[in-house]
Amino acid sequence: MQRLLLATACLTTAIAAPGKLVLDGKTYELSHVYARRSPNVFEPKKMTTYLLASDIELSAADRVDNHAIRELTWSGKMNAVEIELTDGGISWSILSSHSKMSMSGSKSPNPFALQVTADRIRGTVKMAAPEKLGDTSYYYEFPVDAVIEKKVEAPAPTAADKVAAQSAASTKAYQAYLVVLMKGDKAGLMKAVDPAKGQMMDTPEFPEMLKFIQSVQPKNITVLRATEAGDKAELIVSGNAGSETGTVKMQKINGAWIVMKESWKKR
Repeated sequence: MQRLLLATACLTTAIAAPGKLVLDGKTYELSHVYARRSPNVFEPKKMTTYLLASDIELSAADRVDNHAIRELTWSGKMNAVEIELTDGGISWSILSSHSKMSMSGSKSPNPFALQVTADRIRGTVKMAAPEKLGDTSYYYEFPVDAVIEKKVEAPAPTAADKVAAQSAASTKAYQAYLVVLMKGDKAGLMKAVDPAKGQMMDTPEFPEMLKFIQSVQPKNITVLRATEAGDKAELIVSGNAGSETGTVKMQKINGAWIVMKESWKKR
């Protein structure tokens, strides 16, 4: 009975969809469809309902995280179609490394047959015919039967969390990364960050890029909470006298904690 319940729960969130995304004649199978309520990408204070049809299965955390979704695309790990439901219409984006150009647009009224309730979306997303944007032709279609999910925000860090974080190995690795960053130690940085990003540093343009990164990096950073789980860790941090807060994603590779992603926002 327990296995049956777990299987049923999985089906309510993502479905094996016979959908497809076609870019310049190349077809990507859209095997999973998700729905989420999350802050608008361009207006963080505004909550928006999104549909996402992807060619890979996403974790529960990634599929409700706008930043994680785009990171998967930029790193070439995912091809997807994202539909934002707007008042009376839709905005669409094709998230793919196939084309270097950004592919997005909007339509009003909503051209797709979708039934939206408080907690679920059902229906079909299907273009009438292939279209072209610039030199790239595109077409997408997929059925929809997905629960509308929402990211569960963790409670604010406590004083005890801050004390415990100072002795965490991931905290110490992040603090060491900040030292080499501000020193401009290229070799040290390449060892301290995601290997894919480290390779990007080995270019003639890196010195200018480094100056910019140093200029926007918050100062006097404090780690407020460190959560380590296996080979992954998440740090909640603050900087610039507490006027900015951030999240740092860490991963242990070959026994060493490295910085995978860092994001900041104003309080």
